[in-house]
Amino acid sequence: MTEPPFPESFARFLELRGLSQKQLAARVASSVASVSRWRNGHSLPKLPMAETLDTVLDADGKLLASWRVAASGVTVPEWARTLSGIEEAARTLHIVSPVLVPGYLQCAAYATQVFRSGWPLASDEEVARLTKLRTERLGKLPRLRVTAVFPVTALTSFDEEVRKEQAEHLLNLIDGGRVAVHLIPAGSILLEPASTLLAFRLHSGELAISSDHADGNVIHGDASHGRLQALVTEALAMTLPARHSLAELKDLA
Repeated sequence: MTEPPFPESFARFLELRGLSQKQLAARVASSVASVSRWRNGHSLPKLPMAETLDTVLDADGKLLASWRVAASGVTVPEWARTLSGIEEAARTLHIVSPVLVPGYLQCAAYATQVFRSGWPLASDEEVARLTKLRTERLGKLPRLRVTAVFPVTALTSFDEEVRKEQAEHLLNLIDGGRVAVHLIPAGSILLEPASTLLAFRLHSGELAISSDHADGNVIHGDASHGRLQALVTEALAMTLPARHSLAELKDLA
């Protein structure tokens, strides 16, 4: 969903906070004339002031997102237009994976088998390198909390040894308090999304959504966010409750 124009968003949060333009000007150490120009769309504040306004008006990143649209046409800052930048800035992540255990949550045996299947010409050294990068990634993002949705067949389709190691790995991650797992039960089909979907909530309150494809990762513009968030919600609605997913994992371990 596209963010509203900055003047409209600014006026709305000003009204919600019950502040006059004069009161806000005093709180942000600016002039009433400047606040009036921002309110009427005659000028935009600089980025530091936009961040201050977002904080003072308790806008939870929404006013800042509107400012970014007005300033550059995108809601995500430049440093967060790559997946690594988004990961570093994110505080929560909802992943919907229609086939496999998400990469962030894969154990070494599981990741190795995935890479051997997907990259049949890769050397043992290359597979080992990729596995190491994948299995260490979550540990390098200590502030990130993950909610993962994937089918139980992502586990049961693997041989018993790999399945048990992966289930045990998931149980350990859940015990750590940063990961929640919701399994799609056997017999249910997740038609959408067709590829892994990742919805990150950044420290600023802004949303960034990406998806994984055979030829790389795609970061989606804000105009797609409403539809893509709906897919995440619909996928969660198909899953087992967290306690039932936990019981299923214990049976598989």
